[in-house]
Amino acid sequence: MLLHNEPANEWYRLTAGETIGAIKSNAETGLSLAEVGRRLAEVGANELPRSERRSALSIFLGQFNDFMIWVLVAAALVSGLILKELVDAAAIGAILIINALIGFVQEFRAEAAIESLKELSAPRAAVLRDGREEIVPATELVPGDIILLSAGDIVPADSRLIEVAALQIDESSLTGESVPVHKETEPIEIERLPLGDRKNMVYLGTTVPVGRGKGVVVATGASTQMGEIARLVGTSGDELTPLQIELKRVGKVIALIVLAVAASVFLAGIATGKPRILMFLAAVSLAVAAIPEGLPAIVTVTLALGVRAMASARAIVRRLHAVETLGSTTFIATDKTGTLTVNRMSVRYLEVAGRLIDASEISEASPPEAMRLLQAAVLANDAHQSGDRLVGDPTETALIEAGGLAGLAKERLDAALPRIDEVPFDSSRKLMTTLHPEGGGFIAFTKGAPEILLDRCALSDEERARLTATADELAADGLRTLAVAERPFDARPPELALEERDFTFLGLIALLDPPRPEVAEAIRTCRQAGIHVAMVTGDHAATARAIGREIGLVDDSFLTGKELEEISTDELARALDHVSIFARVDPAHKLKIVEALKARREVVAMTGDGVNDAPALKKADIGVAMGVVGTEVAKEASDMVLADDNFATIVSAVRQGRLIFDNLKKFIHFLLSANVSEVLTMFSVTIVGLPIPLFPVQLLWINLITDGFPALALGVDPPERDLMGRRPRGPGEGIVAPRALRRPLVWGALLTLGTVGAFLAVLMVRGVPLFSAGEARFAADLAVAQTATFTTMVLQQLVHSLNFRSASESIVSLESLKNRALIVAIVASALLQLAVIYIPGANLVFRTTPLGLTEWAVVATAILFPIALIDSIKQLKGGR
Repeated sequence: MLLHNEPANEWYRLTAGETIGAIKSNAETGLSLAEVGRRLAEVGANELPRSERRSALSIFLGQFNDFMIWVLVAAALVSGLILKELVDAAAIGAILIINALIGFVQEFRAEAAIESLKELSAPRAAVLRDGREEIVPATELVPGDIILLSAGDIVPADSRLIEVAALQIDESSLTGESVPVHKETEPIEIERLPLGDRKNMVYLGTTVPVGRGKGVVVATGASTQMGEIARLVGTSGDELTPLQIELKRVGKVIALIVLAVAASVFLAGIATGKPRILMFLAAVSLAVAAIPEGLPAIVTVTLALGVRAMASARAIVRRLHAVETLGSTTFIATDKTGTLTVNRMSVRYLEVAGRLIDASEISEASPPEAMRLLQAAVLANDAHQSGDRLVGDPTETALIEAGGLAGLAKERLDAALPRIDEVPFDSSRKLMTTLHPEGGGFIAFTKGAPEILLDRCALSDEERARLTATADELAADGLRTLAVAERPFDARPPELALEERDFTFLGLIALLDPPRPEVAEAIRTCRQAGIHVAMVTGDHAATARAIGREIGLVDDSFLTGKELEEISTDELARALDHVSIFARVDPAHKLKIVEALKARREVVAMTGDGVNDAPALKKADIGVAMGVVGTEVAKEASDMVLADDNFATIVSAVRQGRLIFDNLKKFIHFLLSANVSEVLTMFSVTIVGLPIPLFPVQLLWINLITDGFPALALGVDPPERDLMGRRPRGPGEGIVAPRALRRPLVWGALLTLGTVGAFLAVLMVRGVPLFSAGEARFAADLAVAQTATFTTMVLQQLVHSLNFRSASESIVSLESLKNRALIVAIVASALLQLAVIYIPGANLVFRTTPLGLTEWAVVATAILFPIALIDSIKQLKGGR
């Protein structure tokens, strides 16, 4: 069965022992690393079939997969083979190949970046190998691996369960059943049992809302039940971001306008007696140069490379659209533990029998009451030793460490008092209870929130009030408090969850988790950037307020979970301006907070780590999961995963999101304004009957050196000084929103004044009657005018790119020099332009002629006038 990695059809009929034997594994130690390597080579990676990555050749050939490119190639072939215009044909072909190479490099880098992001965000699994628990990429699982499941996990492969502890599985993604299924380990002697009734099996892609389990992998990858479904339905393509979709829509509109203009240019040229093939080539070249068909691909490159930069800063973006949204975030609702704090819990005090014991006093000679308290805290605990490290929730690992100081090793306690039943921690109950045999009977140990557990203990009103006051005092000092209790039973209770009452109180444990040192500065940065920050925590209100004071959150405005339940979503939306701390909240409250924020049209980033946080993470504009303590379910629901669980990383990601958006806006608007100038220049001159101001090969050259290197340099522009000093952009401030497009359209029209002016001025300076310029006797003068226009457009667009360096600073300020890549691109492109004018062979290819001082004076004026005008308008309007 193993050798063929068959779908898990009949494994549920075998006992756990028979399954282990059949698949040649070991329930206690798992597989050896050598055996894992052998099986991985035999059955392949544990991943569903997906579309193959395109080859380099396919990506390169794809650059020519555009109707207008085909038309241009056909026109160039006609020009070269039939009309014998070999130079023109060769030049057009060479420029198209260079353009394709640039596009290939961009797209190849983008695919590589996106592929690396998929690897970064791949799910992981807990597995036993060589007797040690390890966390490995889920893709490395093989049949026979022993996997460990806990609440919040995504099942990483089809598996036969061999141990369960209150385990429930949400199989809705596979069976459609909305209610989680209680799992067991006994074999089921029924043939062809439906998936939903196989109570001893778990399947890839389903989730663990409650409990723990241990299973042996019986099928991976395409052989899983989910793999069978994937094979039947096929795979879907990559998701487009909203910006890419909008650019495609705008691109189609621009294409239609450009095609109409190109057709007008062609018809106007024919009407005034110009050669048909020349006008056809000119019209098609204009369309190829001016239609921004490559914009969505360039956006993908910029987004993907930006996401890779975020990943290096420990913010792993799982969906590209999140990058666009990050820059407009207006509200960050963040967890406290591990995000605002360092997540290194340590026990500071024990409160037992009315006495406060400092952690430094804990030893094997501690009072019996303290020893019993620590024993209960260690046993009602899911953290455990794996090799030389503790694995589990930081609070629980701190309790085990404290128990170790008293000589209460968890392994020894677990062996002496094995856990036989449990009620796992639940965010709504805020309790965890375990059951153990003791002294001929049974003992239940419970730990949880003091205000919940104290009400379930047999205490006098006075004692309950005293303990509540003590917990409040400890919380006010920024300490996290847990209450611990026990309850003996003569007989094993049939339903432990119904017996969480009548406890004997054992004591309070106070733990310290100090704020991260960088958080206070990150919150100040958010305030400067117009971003509201709120702490959302399940901790006591006093603890939350104490931490809030240390990190700079306003502490006189907070709401508790109980208060959230008593107000409507509309009332909450109105109160949010004045709230910075939400305490004692559960995941349902998080969802309500997100809904209230979105009702206010806020762009919300919400953090979460538990399985029950998934709805809020999905509802938020940016769901942020914790990479260290976060469950796989939370990660799957999120848009971004913090590899270090650090709040400052969220702020860094917002900053990077703003930078990426700014740079996308810069090069898109630069390209659009340049293309508008090209279209208007050709249209306005040709439509009135004048000779064409630019040849086809010149248009393609402009498209190559101005739309290429400077535009790409703007895509990696360094941040402006006020990047995090301005308010988030509004919903109507998108890159291609009608209001935003006014600026590149107006600027393109102003640039046209320079190019058309240069063409007309050179003709007039040389004494050529404008409407006779096409006559043979003025051919030399016309060539000079066309070269001047060509040069004006190239140099004008290169200098114009500096207008986008800053939204408000002048082009002659030091801001213009801060992007070295842009300066290099401008200088290199300008030198290339001079080369096509003054190198003899290039004259022939690009139909240019050397310019004299008079023509250069005209060119300089034609460049400086519109650039200065644009610069003045930009400063007058503040750039926005």
